[in-house]
Amino acid sequence: MIKVKAYGHLGRALGKKEFEIDKNEIKVKDILALITSSSDSKFRISPLTILIVVNGVEISALDQEDTIVKSGDELALIPITHGG
Repeated sequence: MIKVKAYGHLGRALGKKEFEIDKNEIKVKDILALITSSSDSKFRISPLTILIVVNGVEISALDQEDTIVKSGDELALIPITHGG
């Protein structure tokens, strides 16, 4: 299982702040597509407008949207505008 945490307005827009994806491994871009396709709203997530962090490392320091997330990993979606 891959744990996904959506902070701030992202969690509210998705209707949940934490959820799990039952995959052994999946690319970040596929997770984003899965999240937005399963959302009831027309909400879209873009790596250009949020920080995406895998196990505490921002994806720009990894393979960006092609970063592979594996079972046991944690992916965090953080709005660029957020508080401390």
